[in-house]
Amino acid sequence: MYDAVVLGAGVIGLTVARELHSKGLKVAIIGRDLPEDSISFGFASPWAGCNWHSFETDGTSPAAEWDAITFRRLAKLAQEEPDLCERIPFFGVWQNPQKDGNLWFKDLVGDFKQIKASPSQPLPGNLPYGHSFSSYVLHAPNYTAYLGSVARSLNIPIYRHRISSLDEAYDLPGIGKTNLVINATGLGAKSLIGVEDDKVYPARGQTVLVKAPWVRTCYMHVEGFMPAPLKPGEKPPPEPAYIIPRPGPEGHVVLGGTYIKNDYSCLPSISEAERILRACYNLCPLLAGPNGKSWKDIEVVAHNVGLRPAREGGARLELEKRVVGGRRERRGVEPKGGNGGETRTVGVVHAYGVGSAGFQCSMGLAEKATELAVGFLDSQSTRARL
Repeated sequence: MYDAVVLGAGVIGLTVARELHSKGLKVAIIGRDLPEDSISFGFASPWAGCNWHSFETDGTSPAAEWDAITFRRLAKLAQEEPDLCERIPFFGVWQNPQKDGNLWFKDLVGDFKQIKASPSQPLPGNLPYGHSFSSYVLHAPNYTAYLGSVARSLNIPIYRHRISSLDEAYDLPGIGKTNLVINATGLGAKSLIGVEDDKVYPARGQTVLVKAPWVRTCYMHVEGFMPAPLKPGEKPPPEPAYIIPRPGPEGHVVLGGTYIKNDYSCLPSISEAERILRACYNLCPLLAGPNGKSWKDIEVVAHNVGLRPAREGGARLELEKRVVGGRRERRGVEPKGGNGGETRTVGVVHAYGVGSAGFQCSMGLAEKATELAVGFLDSQSTRARL
């Protein structure tokens, strides 16, 4: 018997499982895609650009707390696994004045500086406003695989299994009955029977992976990232561009990108790829190499597309109590799993909808999800042991 079954083997599910194990819980992971599946288009985690650059504007929000917890923990990861996580300089620039003097994480990063362009100090892309600080970058596919190897080393089993309803997870073949499920299904939460969250949507991201080992600074021009609906007469924001060096010996750099809501296409657009290369070259001509003359001299490794598991109103993190077993009224479409036997009250901790923030909030979200899980299990009469 397991204390909890985690649905989803992406960065959120794997990190939650590891956190649950650290509290002495016996955990199993179920995933359609496994941590090593770095070429699955339906699996968001391996495709991420993967830097810590909080999107939160309110430092008192739960999501800001998740980001802050993760930032602090990344220091240890960078020390222990430098090929997976590294702290490097960040440069943010923009066209229009912004109120970032009170940016909530400026004290957290510790070396935040506001910068205004001048004739003697032009900014990347010749943009007028900017700021600098240092933060963390991660190697997304390798870090996801690393989390999987850590889970297995802790004897946390990871099963490839596809379920269509939440109730199935409480009594799975080969795993047995459990009273707690962690729903870290990401985009799957939109269609998983028993969840069916219509606020969940895909946010299509396209990036270009290039080789430029001499570029070791992260550049962000993201005024047009996650754009809000335009007001009458309002001009559209500049199209986003960002440059994220990956840790490790490959010398790879992720160039982005796009955030297109409700687009399920996983094929790269050549015109968008050219737009990304041009815009990123404008921010950092060194991408083309010491002798490069234009964006066409950038060494392209791959064109990547991933579907971010986003949600209107932000991520969902909450405990829900459910009843399974017995002869309950059914809608007629859900599988039988969870019916039959004695009626029992079970719990599900929903932890999904993080969109672009999966890696940068993962450790903080896992900590808070684990608190909910432990609280529920402590209220139950039975608990497994490691």
